[in-house]
Amino acid sequence: MSQRTSALAPPTAPYRPAGDLVVMAHEPDVPDWVARACRRSGRQVRIEPAPGAAEDRLLTVAALAGRSVLVIGPDDGHRPPTGRVVAAIRDVPSDAAVLAEAAVAAAVLDADVVPVHAVPLSFGERSVGLTDALARGHEILDAAVEQLTAETPGLGVVPRLLRVHPHELVGEGLDADLLVLGGPRHRIPARVGLVGCSAVQHAPCPVLLAPRPA
Repeated sequence: MSQRTSALAPPTAPYRPAGDLVVMAHEPDVPDWVARACRRSGRQVRIEPAPGAAEDRLLTVAALAGRSVLVIGPDDGHRPPTGRVVAAIRDVPSDAAVLAEAAVAAAVLDADVVPVHAVPLSFGERSVGLTDALARGHEILDAAVEQLTAETPGLGVVPRLLRVHPHELVGEGLDADLLVLGGPRHRIPARVGLVGCSAVQHAPCPVLLAPRPA
C-alpha cells in the first residue's frame, strides 16, 4: 500500500469529461448519482440496453470505443455503500480520463477515490526489475494524487500499490461503489482488453470505462 506524494507532474491540460455518458443497464432508469454526475460535468445520459450475454456486452463496449461507458449490472443497486471509488490506472497522463471520471463520481457519491496500480506477481521478490517496477508504480500513483487533488480540492484520495496481476484487482473481491478504468482504444477491430473483460464480467459494482488516447 502506498501513501506517498510527489514525483511526476500531472497533465498540464486537465481532462474534462465530455460527450454523452453511455449507460448500459438492464433497467430503463439510471441511478440518481449518475444523473447528478452528468449534471456536474455538463453531459447528457444515453441509455444503451445491456445485452444478456457477457460476450455481447463486451462487443457493445468495444463498439463504443472512445466514449465513456458505464456498465450497470442487475444487482448493482442492492449493495450497501462502501464510500470508495476505485480508479485502476496503468499510467499517467494516458489515464487522465480515468482519474477525472472517478473524481466526478466520488464527489456525488460522497466517496474517496482510491487510485490503484498493480505490479504483477510475475515479478518475484528477487526478480531483476522488481525494484524499478515498484518505483515506477509509486511515481504513477504520486502523479495520480497530484492530478486528483489539484483538480478537485478537498477530495479524499487513498492511493494503493498492489502486488497482483492487473486483471485480478477488478474481480469479485473488489470493495467499491464504482470501478473506473480505461476503456478500449480506437483500433480495427476494436476489442476490450483483459482487464476490461474481467471488470465487465466479474466486478461486483458498476464499471465505468473511460476513453483512452488512440
